[in-house]
Amino acid sequence: MASRAKPRTDILASGDGNEQVRTGPWRSDGRVAFLAPVPNAPLPTPGFLRRCLGELADRGFTSVITAALAAPERQPFFAIGFAEQERLTLLVHSLHNLPPLPDTALRRCRRSDRHAVLRIDAATFSPFWRLDEWGLDQAVAATPTARFRVATDGDGVVGYAITGRSGPEGYLQRLAVDPRHQRAGLGQALVLDGLHWLKRRGCGRAVVNTQVGNGAAYRLYLRSGFCSQPSDLAVLRRDLG
Repeated sequence: MASRAKPRTDILASGDGNEQVRTGPWRSDGRVAFLAPVPNAPLPTPGFLRRCLGELADRGFTSVITAALAAPERQPFFAIGFAEQERLTLLVHSLHNLPPLPDTALRRCRRSDRHAVLRIDAATFSPFWRLDEWGLDQAVAATPTARFRVATDGDGVVGYAITGRSGPEGYLQRLAVDPRHQRAGLGQALVLDGLHWLKRRGCGRAVVNTQVGNGAAYRLYLRSGFCSQPSDLAVLRRDLG
């Protein structure tokens, strides 16, 4: 049987190559595209973004979702008609004075665990944020180095975390615990596992974001030593017509 083709992702660039954005389907949806500024590239201008939207419309997409953007990054998107879809709280951890790792059963995620991981993800997140198989691959590949760990009990996988490292920066990319096993310390164990891993590899800090209003996740991150930042992030959306 032929394997399903991977959704297309690529870089769109201006004529001189200075302005760049990463694009592809949002959660493997052939109608919704994501668009993300490329790190260390100049902030895209409204004119360049309009050309990107034309290219995405030609590919058959009907709407576009951005990556989580800081306030200065949003301005050129607002200028061409994007509107806020989701607001996110940004938190930072200095990686100093980390609590010891709890005695919790954690191990590397195996290929055979992925079905359980996606089931837990679907039970934890709203439809907009849920990952499919391809989205899970993208979460792991979002940074040059990643740690993908699962929490287990006698019945199998009950939680997971993806932690990424890019140079001196660390990122808690994804965290989910089966609702039937929440409030038992598994989330904090997964968070601390990732933070200790980042510190061992010389990272200077770790960042994470969570939806505004997700009080349970916000309190978990505070208990784990993260500090809320005055600036926030936002995911933007625009329909193509």
